[in-house]
Amino acid sequence: MGFTFVLWLSAMKLTSSTARIANLIFLSPLLSLGLIHFIVGEPILPSTLIGLGLILGGLLLQKLGKTH
Repeated sequence: MGFTFVLWLSAMKLTSSTARIANLIFLSPLLSLGLIHFIVGEPILPSTLIGLGLILGGLLLQKLGKTH
């Protein structure tokens, strides 16, 4: 966990937009679901996919709102 914190802090220092880097944290559920499904073998329920869709949809709306 310490290693990932150092990577996160380095990314925050090197970027010109911390908001762009901060939004990456919301992609971790997608990675976690993939690892849980393929490595552990846990089934992914439809309600989980709906929740993931809401997270990704919120990120998309946020990104689209900044371009207009």
